[in-house]
Amino acid sequence: MVWRLQLLHFKGSLAVQLPGHPTGSGYSTIEDYAASVEEYIRKEAVKEPVLIGHSMGGGIAITLALANFKLAGLVLVGTGARLRVHPALLSKVNENYEEASKLIATWSVSPSSDPVIAERIAQELLRMNSQVTYGDFMACDKFDRMNDVQKITCKTLIVVGEDDRMTPVKYSQYLHQKISGSKLVVIPGAGHSVMLEKHRMFNDAVGAFLDSL
Repeated sequence: MVWRLQLLHFKGSLAVQLPGHPTGSGYSTIEDYAASVEEYIRKEAVKEPVLIGHSMGGGIAITLALANFKLAGLVLVGTGARLRVHPALLSKVNENYEEASKLIATWSVSPSSDPVIAERIAQELLRMNSQVTYGDFMACDKFDRMNDVQKITCKTLIVVGEDDRMTPVKYSQYLHQKISGSKLVVIPGAGHSVMLEKHRMFNDAVGAFLDSL
């Protein structure tokens, strides 16, 4: 669901379905998720991929890049070198998952975006077990690569929505400052789910990056 508009646009692209998303058990560390993505890439026999990660997926992508996994390029979307989660959000996931899903979905889009996008995000979250979502947030909360993100050497594009409330623009600016030679694209009128809210602008930015490799 997250990448459907990119899978249609970029022929031959692949989207990784993380463990527990939407069924089964998930993990509670970014490192475990990164290992599952690395296994998927090897299984699909993709050599030196351009890895695109959004939010927690950005943390996964950063982890693989810092582990010297061979990448042709890196695209970090609505993410950060650190991904702290507000304690109130963590507790709400356990207390009232339906309400938490609506809140997360609301925070995941710009106020100017089509409300249908937030509704679909909430529906997708409810397809997952609440404990998987809780584990994801715990994984994000523990993630911190602020002191070594500058070691990333592959070509990197950083994309963020101007109205992102989950991972504000300053998170992307920090990545841009630390990753040598990186390019930062801030997309107006978009929030955390920039690839769904402004998919044409997002696809154009990614397409230009791919053409530059």
